[in-house]
Amino acid sequence: MAVVGLVAWASAVDPLRAQPAAAWPAKPVTVVIPYAPGGTTDIQARLVAAGLSSRLGQSFVPRNMPGATGAIATEFVTRANADGYTLLFASSAQTTSVPMTDKVGYRVEDLAPVSVFGRGAMVLAIHAQVPARGLREFIDYARSTKGRLNYASPGEGSVGHLVAALFLARAGIEMVHVPYKGGGPAMADLIGGQVPMLFGNSGEVMTQAKNERIRILAVSTAQRLRSAPNIPTVAEVLPGFEMTAWQGMMAPVRTPRAIVDALSTAIQAIAREPAIVERLEQLGIEPMGTTPEQMATIIRAENPVYAEAIRAAGLAR
Repeated sequence: MAVVGLVAWASAVDPLRAQPAAAWPAKPVTVVIPYAPGGTTDIQARLVAAGLSSRLGQSFVPRNMPGATGAIATEFVTRANADGYTLLFASSAQTTSVPMTDKVGYRVEDLAPVSVFGRGAMVLAIHAQVPARGLREFIDYARSTKGRLNYASPGEGSVGHLVAALFLARAGIEMVHVPYKGGGPAMADLIGGQVPMLFGNSGEVMTQAKNERIRILAVSTAQRLRSAPNIPTVAEVLPGFEMTAWQGMMAPVRTPRAIVDALSTAIQAIAREPAIVERLEQLGIEPMGTTPEQMATIIRAENPVYAEAIRAAGLAR
């Protein structure tokens, strides 16, 4: 059944939020995904859409709208009616690196946080021919090459590029950036030995964990992954290092709070389902399921880290 009985949300500051949200959802809801099918964000968005369809008794329809590192999809959602029928399943990039580096047609304030569904590590991998068995040894080796090594990323300004730039800056390493059109091609060239290093998302790198042509050195989270406890963190060598990428639901800013709360409550429950937890951990994703306030706190906390990474990458505008 649809969520019924939601009362008007009274707000002296935002009158649109005071409009009643009763009987929502009364028709299919579009979940806009800012990337092409098959990636980590897309996979999670479809898990959430299926769970919401089941729990709220109405179809939640995924719609991929890739382009401009998610800016096209984000602007589309911010201009949609704030009625709960057009939502954005976003990633960190849409609230941090994209508006920091590009001229976009939206403000972060145009989006209402709903719930972070999952948060993933970026994983540092090197080609097996690189003469280093661990992270500290790799740092020493890379320093000794004095800028002659290169590294791959899924694209300029991507999270993989930014976390690598931050890592290199804090480790005192010079390397040449080689951007690719996506994580798949970058991983293929790492395996093939065309590039010696890649910071890739956990879903892409961890599936290659048994590949003898690469060596996984570290993860970018503050703690080791529960699904891969033998892989150390970058912070074990560079104290304080932490940079992750979240994926989660957002809505146009004036969406009635009652709808935001109904969505958030459902997503929190989906993130606790054992089958969902298992699937996310297979991808190297930490299940979250946050409140809107917790999501807002996460966004505020990561902004300074992304700003530092953008400066290190030479992308600040």
